[in-house]
Amino acid sequence: MNNYLGAEARNHRVCSGLYRLYHVGIFALPLSFALIYLSLFVNYIDAFYGTVGFTIANPMFNDDMAVLFVAGVTIVFVISVIKLVEYKSEFLYKHRWLIGMTVAMLAVAFKISGSSIGMWSIMLPGNAGTPFWGIPRSLRSDEFSVGTLFQLSQSHNGYAPISEILRGDLTDVRMVYGASCWSIITLFRPVLWGYLLFGFEFGLAFAWSAKLCLMVLVSFDCAFLIIKSKPLSLLFSCLLCFSPLIQWWGTGEVILYGQALVLLLDRALFTRKRNIRIIAMVAIAWLCGCYIMLMYPAWMVPFFFIFALMGVFRIIEYCQTLKSNDQHSVLAWSLSDTFVLVFCLLISAGLIFLSFFQSSEAMTSVMNTVYPGARFETGGSGLPELFSHAIPLFYAFDSPLVSNECEIATILCFFPLGTLASLLCFIKRRDWQLIVLTALQLFFLVFAFIGFPSFLSRITLMYNVPVLRLLFPIGYLELLLFLISVEKAKESQGKYSSIGYLPIILIIGLILSSAFQIFMLLSAKYLVARMLYLLMLMLFCLFSCLSFCSFILGKKCTGLFVAFAICFGVIPGLCINPIQIGAAPLTDTNLESLVNQFVEESDYSDKWVVDGSWTVANLCAAYGAPVINSTNAYPDLTRWNSIDDNNENEYAYNRYAHIVANVFAPSTSFNSTQDDLFTVNLTENDLRQLNVKYVMSSRDLTEYSSVELQITQLGSANGFFLYKLTY
Repeated sequence: MNNYLGAEARNHRVCSGLYRLYHVGIFALPLSFALIYLSLFVNYIDAFYGTVGFTIANPMFNDDMAVLFVAGVTIVFVISVIKLVEYKSEFLYKHRWLIGMTVAMLAVAFKISGSSIGMWSIMLPGNAGTPFWGIPRSLRSDEFSVGTLFQLSQSHNGYAPISEILRGDLTDVRMVYGASCWSIITLFRPVLWGYLLFGFEFGLAFAWSAKLCLMVLVSFDCAFLIIKSKPLSLLFSCLLCFSPLIQWWGTGEVILYGQALVLLLDRALFTRKRNIRIIAMVAIAWLCGCYIMLMYPAWMVPFFFIFALMGVFRIIEYCQTLKSNDQHSVLAWSLSDTFVLVFCLLISAGLIFLSFFQSSEAMTSVMNTVYPGARFETGGSGLPELFSHAIPLFYAFDSPLVSNECEIATILCFFPLGTLASLLCFIKRRDWQLIVLTALQLFFLVFAFIGFPSFLSRITLMYNVPVLRLLFPIGYLELLLFLISVEKAKESQGKYSSIGYLPIILIIGLILSSAFQIFMLLSAKYLVARMLYLLMLMLFCLFSCLSFCSFILGKKCTGLFVAFAICFGVIPGLCINPIQIGAAPLTDTNLESLVNQFVEESDYSDKWVVDGSWTVANLCAAYGAPVINSTNAYPDLTRWNSIDDNNENEYAYNRYAHIVANVFAPSTSFNSTQDDLFTVNLTENDLRQLNVKYVMSSRDLTEYSSVELQITQLGSANGFFLYKLTY
């Protein structure tokens, strides 16, 4: 008997040891991926700054041991977070909002953002300052050369809704420019509140860090309503919020507001306290306004369908609860509740209408432009990028030659596995929620790959949606469907039904999807270190199969999904945008001192022109100079018509445009070189007619002095000279 018990104990120890070995081995896969990824990225950082001739601000990257240092920190961080979540999961879940808000406040307090304003350290000779981590992205010029500069410009304008700085003319910044201002519309743009309350640097951190923290929290809670699994909801939140698509675009408000609406609707319905319901309804009305004021229908329309369905799911579940024996757990909906909700929505609608009315002139001008003008899409051009959802993970250090990263970045969504698994689920189980979500996904896919007739595009509002913009909603829905299917597969274990084959089908699907990703990688000849990428993809694919298989089989997988979220979500996401502390590359320049010196001595009637550079034109406007060739978000037709005989070139400048101005040209001319840019050649007479008093240029303009025009050099900074024109 003792020998038998001893043998049993030995077998148990052997099995336990083998399981621990398996456990260590499976965790080694994502860690290996992360270490290879970060070593490639650190080398990329070093090569980048070496090419532009800069010393990296963070001293750890100047050391030959930088890769080992980053590797050590990564291993300690990942293992610590895994253990913390495994042992304190209930505490972290209960206090997740307090923890998230604390992280957001600390990030704002330390002025941490993901802005690429560090590009100004490269673009301005003699300027200094690099990000704490990562590299500024030249591709993000719309952020560091336009949007962020508009916000800084407003700080010189007292955050007034009408600016005389931008365009060098009276300019409505409320609607089209989307700049922070003391106006009704800003009530529906909470991302901009930081600029008004805390100033530019803290406001920039608020717009980046606070938004990201909120997005992670809201995405987790919204996913949990649908998926009903905390580990899978955490995975959804991280893969979504740190996805290449969201990080390259630097966006996410559409899912922040949409998912928050779903959560607030759930809160308004499933509560026993009327005061909570009233607060939730007021917040719903406000968030509806926030969603509308995004003013980007290419994403608003498809995501409206997604979030509307989620809202319907909550309403139906609420009605079922009222009819069940559990009806006393919630507060019944009353006529007064309907009145309060309608009243709040009417107030929100009234404020939105007032905002549109105040900016009607600017909006009309935009609608009548050549670009962006009005669009009408019918789809059908296809979305091959969906099938290579893992490849954009490598764009942080290996740019594609076929297109820019923003246009083809995706979400790591396992397409088309989620759609196929969902089809199997509802065929065998008749899950009506899954049926509706899958039908919506098929609706998007038909539009993308086949196209709609014009009348169908119009009545569904899909005519506002270019096919490439569907990468976001399709990726979002696909990831959601895939994780729902994984949860359904886990529930189906031990059931002798056709859906019991779902786990096997999912694993086979993961393997086939992984093989296809490897095929796509080998086909992408523009990628440099393809063999290393191949190894990383194999690690990713193997870990995906093992982790989801373990979850489906009922194993405790919290740590596995935390490792998945960090190594395949958070780490690649944090390598796309830099971690920028403060705004010194933008606000602490010699050029700012030079511009401010003469802006203070003149009024807005004295116009400025920046010669040969639209980016520096925007920079001077950010410093408070009324620059006529700063980006025209809507055209100043009166100005350009005044120097364009018979308005012959209106097609060139009647658009949203960055403007390259060349001064002292022999003749006036306009040339549109791309949709959002035109070049204008200005003669001496044009400068006089436009009342230009100051010209910033990188070349010597004193040679153009004459009896009728005196040109005086006032100073120089960062490779540019400032001239005063006296007529």
